[in-house]
Amino acid sequence: MPTDITSTKPVHSARDRLLDAAGKLFAVHGFHAIGLRDLASYLGLHAGSLYHHIENKQSLLFELIESGLSDLLHDTERRMKGARSPRERLRSFIQAFVAFHFNEKHKLVLITHEFGHLNEEQKSHLIQLKNRYSAVLRPIIAADYSAQGSTCGDNCLMTSTIITILFGQSQWYSIETTKPQLTETLTNIITGIIVQNRNAQSPASLRKIP
Repeated sequence: MPTDITSTKPVHSARDRLLDAAGKLFAVHGFHAIGLRDLASYLGLHAGSLYHHIENKQSLLFELIESGLSDLLHDTERRMKGARSPRERLRSFIQAFVAFHFNEKHKLVLITHEFGHLNEEQKSHLIQLKNRYSAVLRPIIAADYSAQGSTCGDNCLMTSTIITILFGQSQWYSIETTKPQLTETLTNIITGIIVQNRNAQSPASLRKIP
């Protein structure tokens, strides 16, 4: 059984503690609301000592978002290696996101809410990671449409819609649920959207994701 991404691993170094604290404070209070003095005070340090570990506050935010996206991408790819059918691959894709949703809540908030505070070079790098993440899902939808050789079109739009649903629902409300329950619910919802859209494009097709 695949192991989940986890943020509960032991934190040893001063830099690890800095990243952990910054992720929490930025996510809970907002990037602009937390200065380096606030972060240093939270850690029991002098503000000047933080510059031994980081360039500035913006670079710290970039590192947190980059590591979150990279971890999500790599865990998604790992989980999907053993999946054979489009349905299994879709479930594995969603399982990876749900694990991230539960275990990296602070980084999830930063990805969805604080991206706009980065500079253009940082944004460009992260957009490349986002595109790589989208590219993992796109062939699953293409297989369902039997359109592997087609241009992006509806496939890209559907991919973006599904990813928006995953990230959006995680921020819209908070309910008591488990990883298996959330995975099952999201898989059923997203499968239904894919099938409905496919049938709208081709009413004669009654095929479901295998």
